[in-house]
Amino acid sequence: MGREPIKVPYGYQPDETQKGERGSLWVYDSFEHFTAQELAQLLALADERAFAKIVFYPLHEETLRRMDKRLAVSPHYARAAKLESMLEETGTDLDWVIDGFEGKRKKYTPMDTAFRYLDEKYKAPHFVYVTGDMAHMLAGYDTFETWIKRLRLLIADGGRAPEHPRLQQCASRWERV
Repeated sequence: MGREPIKVPYGYQPDETQKGERGSLWVYDSFEHFTAQELAQLLALADERAFAKIVFYPLHEETLRRMDKRLAVSPHYARAAKLESMLEETGTDLDWVIDGFEGKRKKYTPMDTAFRYLDEKYKAPHFVYVTGDMAHMLAGYDTFETWIKRLRLLIADGGRAPEHPRLQQCASRWERV
């Protein structure tokens, strides 16, 4: 379907600065070793950049086992409950939600399926907050190249340096925070 032409008065200049909240920040992680200090830094970042919604997406243990066989994690419901209590303790006024999609599925969910689900459900533009290790794992998937064109990665300090060739190819689509 084509776009409808619009009429504007002569000399119209669009407002360059966008005001208000926009976009969503997906926090894609296991939340196994997530601390209150990391949460405070994340919330400060979200407040600074004025995201409309912060979506915490705890990964199911089956997903984590397929990503890295060496990981030993607690059950999904325990990590989600711990995260929720930490968020309530902060008393933040930011709009946040813990998405339970993986908890309902109770099995391995590929990155592509999870990102498609989040893309359909939450408002664009999309930013994904990950650790360095998680960014390295995500870059190893074939669908990474299609997704990196549609979203931006915010890689938390610490962990493994983004040495994956796909991350180096698209260095303009991610940044360290």
